[in-house]
Amino acid sequence: MTHFTLPLHATREELIALAASWAQEHGLHVCIERYHPRYNPAALPLGADLDAAIAAFEPVRRICLRRGGFDVSATTEIDHLIRNPESFVMVLEPLSEDGLRATALTGRMGDEDVLRWWIGLVREELAELHRGAWAIDPSGRRMHVPDHFHTSGAHDLAADSVRMLAATGATVFAFEDLA
Repeated sequence: MTHFTLPLHATREELIALAASWAQEHGLHVCIERYHPRYNPAALPLGADLDAAIAAFEPVRRICLRRGGFDVSATTEIDHLIRNPESFVMVLEPLSEDGLRATALTGRMGDEDVLRWWIGLVREELAELHRGAWAIDPSGRRMHVPDHFHTSGAHDLAADSVRMLAATGATVFAFEDLA
């Protein structure tokens, strides 16, 4: 298995729009996953309105995309990816009163050519993203992260003083182009 992960800050709306555009442009199947009150995946029909499907299925935590249809019989998110190999995953982080947590675009695949195809799609998007940040731990220690990406939506939130949080823990990010 090979994998690819691009950590970044992005709003839910931006990731939903990206998933919808990729699905439409490339004829991809889409599955949305809800983790609460219990794990539940839902495969959408080709061409479905992703915004409407997510609104009806909230709280949606992840979007999975793949070339083939989805097996939605899994009872856990790990089992879902085992049953649906070659899936590309977008983790949706909500904006909270604490800030916006980092998210990821990620795929773990046995077929390297399929993974390369996904990486090509991500690379096309990178030209639209902002790049560079400082990770700041609670003690104030700073570490430069030149390859940390963020979207325009995350950029605007940070410019309005919304904290950009690490995926886990108490570290915050200060975007280079706002410092």
